[in-house]
Amino acid sequence: IMRRILRNIWINLFFLLLSIYYEITFIMNNKPLAYSTTLNGDQLFHINRLHGLSKVFTSPIVFDNYHQVGNGVNYFYPWLTFYPAELLSKLLHSEARGIIVFLVIVTYLTFSVAYYSCKIYLNWNAKKSILFSFLWTFSSYRGVNFFNRTDIGELLATIFIPLVLMSFISLLKDKKYKNWIVLAIGMSLIMLSHILSTLMMIIVFILVMIMNSNYLKDIKIWVSLIISAVATSLMTMMYWLPMIQQQKYIGISRPAKVTLYDWALDMGNLINRSFNNNYLLPNLGIMVIMVILLGIIKFNELKNIDKIIMVQSLIFLWLCTKYFPWQLLQETFFNYIQFPWRFIIVVTLFTSILGAKWISKLNSKYIFILIVAICISHYAFVLGLPEKNALKINSDQSIENICKEYTNQDYYPKAATNNSKSIENKEFIFNSKNVSIANLKIKATEYSFTVLNNNTHKVTVDVPILYYLGIKADSNNKLISTNVSKRGTVSIDVEKGKSKITVYSEYTRLAKLAQKISLISSILILIIGIVNFYRKRYIRLE
Repeated sequence: IMRRILRNIWINLFFLLLSIYYEITFIMNNKPLAYSTTLNGDQLFHINRLHGLSKVFTSPIVFDNYHQVGNGVNYFYPWLTFYPAELLSKLLHSEARGIIVFLVIVTYLTFSVAYYSCKIYLNWNAKKSILFSFLWTFSSYRGVNFFNRTDIGELLATIFIPLVLMSFISLLKDKKYKNWIVLAIGMSLIMLSHILSTLMMIIVFILVMIMNSNYLKDIKIWVSLIISAVATSLMTMMYWLPMIQQQKYIGISRPAKVTLYDWALDMGNLINRSFNNNYLLPNLGIMVIMVILLGIIKFNELKNIDKIIMVQSLIFLWLCTKYFPWQLLQETFFNYIQFPWRFIIVVTLFTSILGAKWISKLNSKYIFILIVAICISHYAFVLGLPEKNALKINSDQSIENICKEYTNQDYYPKAATNNSKSIENKEFIFNSKNVSIANLKIKATEYSFTVLNNNTHKVTVDVPILYYLGIKADSNNKLISTNVSKRGTVSIDVEKGKSKITVYSEYTRLAKLAQKISLISSILILIIGIVNFYRKRYIRLE
C-alpha cells in the first residue's frame, strides 16, 4: 500500500510540473494571457465574467463589468466551476494572478482526472493511463482553446469529459450499475461549466449506445441511466431553472446564430492545418492525424473494440467538416453549437484512447522522445501566436479597464439590443422636463444616483441598466417598484423633490428554491457516492 501511495504522489507531482510548464509563458510573462484582435478569442468575455463573480451568491448581477450596464450573464452562462478563480483572486489580492493560478489548476485537474478515469474505468495500467492523460491535455484542440480562444467554459468541461465517457463505457460493458453516481456528478460539472459541451456529450452518448446496442438489452443499464439523468437535472437545477425563468419572462438575445455550414471545416484544409500543427486555428494536431491514418491502414487487424472507437472517431471527424449536411440542421437546436469544429474535442478524445493503447507498446525510450517532442513543440506553438494588436491581461489595472470598456450584447434583453448605444452611453430618459441626475456611483452590487425632480408630480425615469427579473430599486431607503422600459432597461417612478435611488439585484424566489434543491441533492448524491466507495474498498480488503 505504501508503494502505491508513493507512486500516486510522484505521478501527481509530474502532472503538476507539466501543468506549470504548460502555461510557463503566462507565468514568466514573456507571452502573457492576452486578447488578440487577429484571433478574436473569448478572453475579454471571460475576464469580465471573473470580475462579476465577486458577490455571485447574493447578487446575480454586478454593475462594474461589461461596460457597467448590468449584464445578466451569470443567469445564462454557468459559473460554479469558475468560482474558484474568484476565491484565488481574493486570496492573492489580484485577479491577474488569480486567473493564472486557476489555469494551472485547471490543467493539473485535466491530467489527473484523465489518468484516474483510465485506471478506474478502463482498468488500464499506469503507463497507458499517463499516456492518455498526456495526449488529451497536450492535444492541439485544447491548446487552441487555452491560448488562442481562452474559452474558460470549454476548458473546464474538458476536465470532466474523459471521466464521463469512461464511466459511461464501463457502465455499459462491465455492468457497473453504480456508475450512475459518477456519471451524474461528471455531467453536472460539465453542465455547470459549459452548456454546449453538455449537448455534445449527449450526442456522444447516443452514438456510443448505437454502436454498442447489444449491451442495451439489460434493463438495469436503462434504470441506471434514467436515475443518472434525474440526478443530473436536480444537481444542476440552480443553473437551468433560473435561466428558463428569465428567458420566459424577458426575451433574451442569444449568442450569435451563425450558419453552421460556413463554420464547418474544409477536409483538405483541416488536414493541412493539422500537419502544420499550431494554435492559430482549430485543428486536429499531428498526433490525432497519425492515429486516424494508422487506424484506417490497419483497420482489418484491429481488435473489435478498437474498430468501434475508430469508426466513432471518423463519424465525429465527419461532423467537423463540410461533408456533413449541416444545412439540414441549421434551424434546429444544433445551431447553438455555432462552430461544427467544436467536435474536434470528441475526435481527440477517441483517438487519444487509441493512441495511448498503441504508443504504450513502444520501447520506453521512444515514448520518452515523443513526450519531449510534444512538450517542445507546444512551447513553440504558444510563442508562434501573434503579438501584434494584443491587449495584455496581465495586470489588475488592465483587467479593470477591460471591465469598464468591454461591451458584449450576448444575453441582453431583446429590446435592449436595438438601443444598446444609448444604454452603453449611460443615457437616462425622463418622461418630462425639469429633471436631472446627480452623484452617479457604480459599485459591484449597487448602482446609485440622485434624481432632482422639480415638477409637482411623479416622473418616470428610464435608467441605463438592463432589466432582468430580480432587479430591485430603493428610493430614499424605501423599496419602490421596478418595471421594464421600451428599451429593455429598468424603469422607475420618482416622487417630486430629491430622491436618492439605489438599484441592486437579488435572485428570484424560484432561483433561491432551485439553489436549495441543487445543494440538497448534491449533498445526498455525494454521500451515496462516498458510502459506495468505502463499501467497495471494504469488500476488497476482506
